[in-house]
Amino acid sequence: MMHVLVEQIENLPAGERLLMLTGVRLGESAVRDRRIYTSCSKDGGECGQGWFQSSTYDRTDTFAPIIHWRVCHVWEWLITGELEHGFPTMAVAEAYGGDENLEASARTGCIGCPLTQEDLALDRVIAMPQWSYLAPLKKLKPIYREMRGFQHRLQKDGTERKKDGSLVKNPGRKGPLKLESRLMFLERILGIQQEVNTYAIANNRPTISLINNEEENRIRELIELRTFPDKWTGDEPGGEELLPEVYPSGAIQPLLW
Repeated sequence: MMHVLVEQIENLPAGERLLMLTGVRLGESAVRDRRIYTSCSKDGGECGQGWFQSSTYDRTDTFAPIIHWRVCHVWEWLITGELEHGFPTMAVAEAYGGDENLEASARTGCIGCPLTQEDLALDRVIAMPQWSYLAPLKKLKPIYREMRGFQHRLQKDGTERKKDGSLVKNPGRKGPLKLESRLMFLERILGIQQEVNTYAIANNRPTISLINNEEENRIRELIELRTFPDKWTGDEPGGEELLPEVYPSGAIQPLLW
């Protein structure tokens, strides 16, 4: 979905903006509620009939029209939306549990979201015979968790300083993925996509797009060019390497062995 959004932004006529609709609601989590209340008072935020955010750094605004909906309103839409308006909402209702009284807490956002313990919605979807071929998507979450491992990342050696010469807040911070890890994870994710789509094409089922051809080519190009975020060169120590701990004050905790 992200590559579709980026393409739409790039193709916007001069002076026009894109409005993205989301299903965010109050009451889903305390953390989200605090973030919504804070944003409503800055950057063009407004919480009236919905929640509108006007972006100051790109050409995309965000609107959450159901910000004040209760769970019963969501279920009414899921159950009647397909019948009254022709939207394929029953598939979503089935994934969530099929009925408000039977809701399985299966709401989810991104496939393999690392912020959730279980992909309950995906579990329910692949339990349906017509969607069982999507089961390889269950391999995504372990991959995303593995990406956090220090053995796949770079780290600062404790000498990074600000312009005024003082040490940065976290002199030994962990950073981006190593180039070889980027390539390995890219191949594994593409393998999952191919596994699903091979079955889908052979059985006349919908295919999926985790990484499209344009994105894959760009990722490989950036890896080939040894591209790293600002303030990283790729020559930093590996995250698995034990280094003395450096504090912002300049104090150093040496290795004990």
